[in-house]
Amino acid sequence: MAQPGPGSVLEPRPLGDVGYPTESALSRAREDDEAGLAKTGSSVTDGPGRGRGPQRLPHHRAWSGIGPVRSLRATLLIMTTLAIAPMMVFASSMAVLRASETERLASAAAWLTVSALPLIVGVAAILVMTLSWEALVLNWLTYLERLSRAYARGRYSLRPRRLQHAPAEFQALGQAVEEMAASVQHRDQALREALDEQTILLREVHHRVKNNLQIVGSMLSLQAQRTEDPAAREALLDALVRIDAIALGQRFMQAQEEEVQVSSVELFEAFVHQSVARLGVGRRSLDIDADIEPGLIPQETGARLALLAAEALLQACHAVTGPLAFHLTVRFEAGAVVLAWSPAPEPDPDARASNDLIHGYVRQLRARLEPAPGPDTLQARTPLPQPRPAAANDTAPVTSGQGSKFFRILDRTQRGVAS
Repeated sequence: MAQPGPGSVLEPRPLGDVGYPTESALSRAREDDEAGLAKTGSSVTDGPGRGRGPQRLPHHRAWSGIGPVRSLRATLLIMTTLAIAPMMVFASSMAVLRASETERLASAAAWLTVSALPLIVGVAAILVMTLSWEALVLNWLTYLERLSRAYARGRYSLRPRRLQHAPAEFQALGQAVEEMAASVQHRDQALREALDEQTILLREVHHRVKNNLQIVGSMLSLQAQRTEDPAAREALLDALVRIDAIALGQRFMQAQEEEVQVSSVELFEAFVHQSVARLGVGRRSLDIDADIEPGLIPQETGARLALLAAEALLQACHAVTGPLAFHLTVRFEAGAVVLAWSPAPEPDPDARASNDLIHGYVRQLRARLEPAPGPDTLQARTPLPQPRPAAANDTAPVTSGQGSKFFRILDRTQRGVAS
């Protein structure tokens, strides 16, 4: 090991090149983990068809101290005292007996001197043993505890330099702890690289999906402009509104990759603008009055609510001839987001697609479709997921390229390994 610096206990060492783990390296690490688990819990086969059954590790009884005492330092002191005390008493008794047989002691002070000398020697022995335990065992255990806590806080650059002066057993233990920290650092780097790769791929997927939806919408819009049949044009416009709603959710997912929630105001204001631009053309006069309460909605829930609002708008457009005043309300109540709209006419028996889609979106949202206060108004009450407590590793320092998403993935990985 390298020589320790002056006055340093734990000195940082510059990190080396960790490297970029490939998929094959991650696969080999996963196979090694599975093989290690298989050795401890699965059946071992000696050749083809000869299983020996599950291999059980020997059970070691956990150390529980002496009575209510759980501290190693106090336990060692008690055990040393209990081991030396009988010898102290025996030596003191024999000294007094020998003195009384050989000569007559003149005073009580002489008796006390003869009897106390073995006791003093015994106390000195206990003190020497305690200091030896402290210097040879407990001091290095405390140092290893500090080192482990530093590794737990992510300070992988620390190295156990002081252990070069420790006994051989503690040097081996310190080397094992250092190797464990290096392995954790490598896995941490592998997770970070995998997360970066996943982020790039996800961004590319979002980009391609958005482009494909734009191409499909442009083709349908071009076809609707050249169609002379009103029914066909109406069907193409319905498809365009639905595609626009899907593209809206995709756009917010691409713009806010690191977030899991979306602003209700931004989402539904964008929905109103694109719906008016798509449907408020030609002979139709469309006015959407939106009352949106500010709040945060999970991205998936927000995307499905936009689809539900688009389908409710199409249903109202099919039922009302002439100008349409559509009222849309979004509010938050007791752990739920409520989407209300009017008018909410009865579905046309000849065109049940909108009604089926509305009930399908309500089931996906696990919402409750019910009448709302006001004439001809419906509302869907969607429960919002309760926020989970932060994971323990969320408090770790965040370095460049390492955001909250990294800690969420790391937390899921740790739960999977633990299970």
